[in-house]
Amino acid sequence: MNREPSPFIQACPVGCTSDLITTDILLPEGPLRRCTVCGQLASMCSAEEYYDSMEDFDRTEGTTPVDRSSLKRLEKMTNKILTKVEGIVKIPRNDLSLLDVGCSSGAFISVAKTMGVDVTGVEPAEKPAMAAKKSGLDVHNGLLEEIQFPDAFFTVITIFEVIEHLKDPIALMKECSRILRPGGLVIIRTGNAGSWTTRFMKARWEYFHIDRHGGHISFFNPVSIKKLAERSDFSVVRVDTHSVRFYEKGDVSRLTYRTAKIFSELLNRPSTWLAQGHELQAYLQKPSV
Repeated sequence: MNREPSPFIQACPVGCTSDLITTDILLPEGPLRRCTVCGQLASMCSAEEYYDSMEDFDRTEGTTPVDRSSLKRLEKMTNKILTKVEGIVKIPRNDLSLLDVGCSSGAFISVAKTMGVDVTGVEPAEKPAMAAKKSGLDVHNGLLEEIQFPDAFFTVITIFEVIEHLKDPIALMKECSRILRPGGLVIIRTGNAGSWTTRFMKARWEYFHIDRHGGHISFFNPVSIKKLAERSDFSVVRVDTHSVRFYEKGDVSRLTYRTAKIFSELLNRPSTWLAQGHELQAYLQKPSV
């Protein structure tokens, strides 16, 4: 008798010991399951489905901006992040040592480098890592735990659009703690599964779909991010969220999409105030002593 493959994720990725219960967010690989303690959502995909989807990232172009407007947005975002970091750690950007985990072809660290930051990257996919190296960036091909950086080596570690791919994010966070200087920051960017977007769109939100976003298997919210921080010996400095969505482009008529987009833009600021935006960015700090 053929059996359905076991889910790649068997327990709460954030380390809660409670059961994962079935939700009404039904995806092709099965319904998302929710931790009853922290609200973390987990995919039902198999290990084979997961690893197959991760092959999408092994592309030479990686995250390189496709045009000038994309580069301008990246520059604005990078400057905003570095300004926040300077305000928290009280160190000017010229004295920061930054590691980007899952750096792809190095777009973010390339811009940060032009702004005076000492940058390093780690990327498990070979093709984008090689592209980053060829462009002159200090990028290591492999998993962070394999590289074995020295203790207390970096001031800031960025983990952008990575943590939703991990079965065991606590292991990564503990390695980050080891190589981070006392008082240093980890900045995590991921989707917010506790957002208004999630409540309205449910399975229609493409962020949940592994066939559209390879490797997306673990979905955080502000509560589960705080649990992750606590279990990795970090404190949460701030959690920012923004953006609301009601429909994916192409799912409805152009008029409906445009009307919903106007309404969602009106909700963007309230979503930030109430931590209900579907884009989440968390600043976690290692103890100073």
